[in-house]
Amino acid sequence: MTAVLRNAGGRKLDDELDRRITDATWQLLAEKSLASLTISEIAETAGTSRPTVYRRWNSVEEIVIDAFLDEVEDAVMADLRGHPPDALREYITSLGRFLGGRVGRIMAEILGRAQNDPELMERFHADFLRQRRDYGRALIQHGQRKGFFRSDLDSDLIIDLYAGPLYFRAFARHAPINDAFTAELAEVVLIAIAPASDNSIPR
Repeated sequence: MTAVLRNAGGRKLDDELDRRITDATWQLLAEKSLASLTISEIAETAGTSRPTVYRRWNSVEEIVIDAFLDEVEDAVMADLRGHPPDALREYITSLGRFLGGRVGRIMAEILGRAQNDPELMERFHADFLRQRRDYGRALIQHGQRKGFFRSDLDSDLIIDLYAGPLYFRAFARHAPINDAFTAELAEVVLIAIAPASDNSIPR
């Protein structure tokens, strides 16, 4: 995800070092907050120097979002091959597990910083949030076409039905995101979006 730097001949400048720096950053974030993380710590952990890091990134926030995007690139994919209600249930559960740990904490910190950094916010939206919403939208629209979900509901509204509570818990931390919560949330959403003629979740 890191912006590629090239020398005059057009070659990439040490991709392995770039990855070592983002890996070191993610490792440090297991124990530290974004607010307390420094370029010096990242450079030392990666076995390089501050000037080398600064040649690639302008700030800790830029390194953190690249480390975040590298880590979550293939996480929480929608499965369109399964039974739509079961697939959506599993997708919501997987998203809950994803947001319930370190990823959720770091994401909340990134978004806190991004409130005053439009470029950082756009990167988060373009490279993470929109992709997850696209996965969810494809899954929901597949279920609507098959008659398992209400076709009169906008797919983005359905996404907000399950994503809203998960992201709010990740940010506010007023309650845990655990398996019991995500299982109950998934059942509530499936009941809410089931066709009106159904009295239960279609199986």
